[in-house]
Amino acid sequence: MVGYHKDDPMNTEQKLVAGVFSGIMTRFITQPMDVIKVRAQLIKKPKKSILRIGRKILTEEGKLAFFQGHMLGQVHSILSVSSQFYVYELTTAYASEILPQNTINKSVVSLMCGAWAGCVSTTLVIPLEVIRVRQILLHDQYAGLLRGAKKVYQTGGILAFYEGLSASLLQMGPAVGISFTTFRIVQQLILRQFETEACTDKQKRTGDCSTAKGNLHKPQNLMIASSIAGSIAGFVSKTLTYPFDLAKRRLQIGSHISDTKYKIPSQVAQLAQCKKLTDCFIKAYQKEGFPGFFRGWIANVLIIICAVKSKIMKKSSMSNNAMGSRLRSDLSRYKSPYFRIRYY
Repeated sequence: MVGYHKDDPMNTEQKLVAGVFSGIMTRFITQPMDVIKVRAQLIKKPKKSILRIGRKILTEEGKLAFFQGHMLGQVHSILSVSSQFYVYELTTAYASEILPQNTINKSVVSLMCGAWAGCVSTTLVIPLEVIRVRQILLHDQYAGLLRGAKKVYQTGGILAFYEGLSASLLQMGPAVGISFTTFRIVQQLILRQFETEACTDKQKRTGDCSTAKGNLHKPQNLMIASSIAGSIAGFVSKTLTYPFDLAKRRLQIGSHISDTKYKIPSQVAQLAQCKKLTDCFIKAYQKEGFPGFFRGWIANVLIIICAVKSKIMKKSSMSNNAMGSRLRSDLSRYKSPYFRIRYY
């Protein structure tokens, strides 16, 4: 499990490696759809379907365009996972030491530590995210880490690397809270269903299923419940906080100035840019009404589906090796949803 827990059979290094590997695989699988989502959020012409956007990218820029910014995205994933993991481990360990064990509310502590870890990680890695978003739009102009950083600095100075930070931080708190709450509710509902199914006919008639409660912690049941709960939690939190994601992307190109020396795809010749968070929301509503806050949302849903499938495949392969047997023995104690839902 993630976070500090006494007698945890997985050490810190093992949990970190597992988290990093999961992030890398998820990023690779969802990269093409992420490119489409970013384009959908930032092109100025409204009401373009993701199919039309994808077809335009393919015909005008080629297949490799779907992997523009991918290498920087992988670096972003590794640093993001590592920093979140490190801060989450530190804060949960510190909380377990200073808070009385008999009064500590583990759910609240996990929620607060998760939100803090997310905010710290976002602040650390957002410069890479700004460069990556611009590479997705105009790869020639922002190609490479060093040239991309130079171009960002030339158009907006050092503060340009932190464009969109306000929207990211405002999104982080509600997203973690919604994810955590949804995960807990859905997981418990599914586990109660497993408990009911484990009751014998006699127990059901008497209403006493206390002897079946051990079924709640069977590894396969907890894995199913956590996977479904994590998927639903990711979907709900991403949907409810999506307007902040849209604003973040438009802020991240706020200082961008197109350079005619470089190739500019026709699709991104005109971009939806803004320099203030409130302006992003006002402009989105004025142009498209309420649906304007959810431009590119369909692509976001598909990204979540791809992420869920990659996790399920990873769990299936894990169950067939030695490491999987060790993890399965500990699954019955897994309670924190934070790192399970973080990648969606």
